[in-house]
Amino acid sequence: MSECYWWTRYGNFSLGSGILPHMGEVISHYRKQRYQTQVEFATASGYNVRTVQEWETTIMINDHERRIFLAKLLKIPPALLGLDWRLVTYQDATGTLTDPLSEMVELIEEDAYYQYEDMLVMGWECLYAGKLTEIAPRIERRLGKLIAITKQAPVSQQEAWQSLLCQFYQLHSRILEHRGTDDSNTKNALYQNKQAVRIATDLDDNELLLASLFRSSTLYMEHDNYELAQQNIQGALDRIEHVRTPLKVNVYLAAANANAVYIAHDQTLEKQIQRWLDKALTAVYKGKIEDDNSFLKPKLAAVHHEKAKTLLLFSRLHPSSTKYLKDARNELNMAWKALPPDLVTWRINFCLTEAKLFVAEHDIEGGARIGIQALEAAKLMGSKRRETQVEALYYDLMGLSKTNPYVHNLGVQLGIF
Repeated sequence: MSECYWWTRYGNFSLGSGILPHMGEVISHYRKQRYQTQVEFATASGYNVRTVQEWETTIMINDHERRIFLAKLLKIPPALLGLDWRLVTYQDATGTLTDPLSEMVELIEEDAYYQYEDMLVMGWECLYAGKLTEIAPRIERRLGKLIAITKQAPVSQQEAWQSLLCQFYQLHSRILEHRGTDDSNTKNALYQNKQAVRIATDLDDNELLLASLFRSSTLYMEHDNYELAQQNIQGALDRIEHVRTPLKVNVYLAAANANAVYIAHDQTLEKQIQRWLDKALTAVYKGKIEDDNSFLKPKLAAVHHEKAKTLLLFSRLHPSSTKYLKDARNELNMAWKALPPDLVTWRINFCLTEAKLFVAEHDIEGGARIGIQALEAAKLMGSKRRETQVEALYYDLMGLSKTNPYVHNLGVQLGIF
């Protein structure tokens, strides 16, 4: 699979000199958009065909003026040839524009793309940091405009804008999930995930498709739709060899989570789940995890947490064995120790898992205490879904003890008393 460079939105050019793309490939790409043959280009440029052939095969054109000439003639974005846009836009040193309207429109369009990219990065960081209320309305506004831009984008830029739209759909569906459990939120989140999968499939972008399938699977798990969760994550597993480590780790974890509910009917599945978890753990322990475009964070804390969740489920399916509960407790303790302080959304999930573990251990007080912590974090984040999950925990605890004061206090915090 090709590397993902800064110029990917313009075309899949090879690495050239330094941080620039292969200039010959760039020139050839843009020449074909304007002239069908090298002969036509040679005629238009005033050079011979042999010179054109040299331009289209060389890694780097050192002649600065030649690069400016080619950028103007072929309408190549200046950055691809290592040029400052002013060198292409202005005809002299006095500030006279060569083609003010078309050049400025191109610059504005280019800047708009990077603004959306920046908003995408900030959106994921805010979501992980628990700042949902701050970022949600901004992402929603941007998504609406991005849909319109993508429909109207030039053919040469369609793929880049569609890729960005796919990623926005993934982010916004996660935001909708936290907003609440009403039907409109749920339907909208599911619809946006389906749109992300559709776009990634149309683009034939393996990494983008796996990220979309992974997030669809986790969304279906949130709604206890295990069959669709398993189908989506199986689609990701079928393509997993062709992606980088962050996606691999999270797909293995999601596969374990989506299949764990079926082990009661499939004795061999438990061993497969353990293998997936071990693969994820091995990948993280190896370190040197390169970034991809999935915005996933393959941290050691996440692996231990998912192992704890899976073992907790195993314990319910094997009530006569205490080993699974002990192992789940050990994994969760390791998860807490490895948890980065800035991942607030993870902290909520860890609290909810620990509360369920306390319930399984019949530690009612412990479950209520950690439930209150999860509720405080969920309110701070503005996550209605997590508040609903704490409410479900409260009713589980009430089923174990209707007189426990700590459980009553959790009810008071929830407004249920």
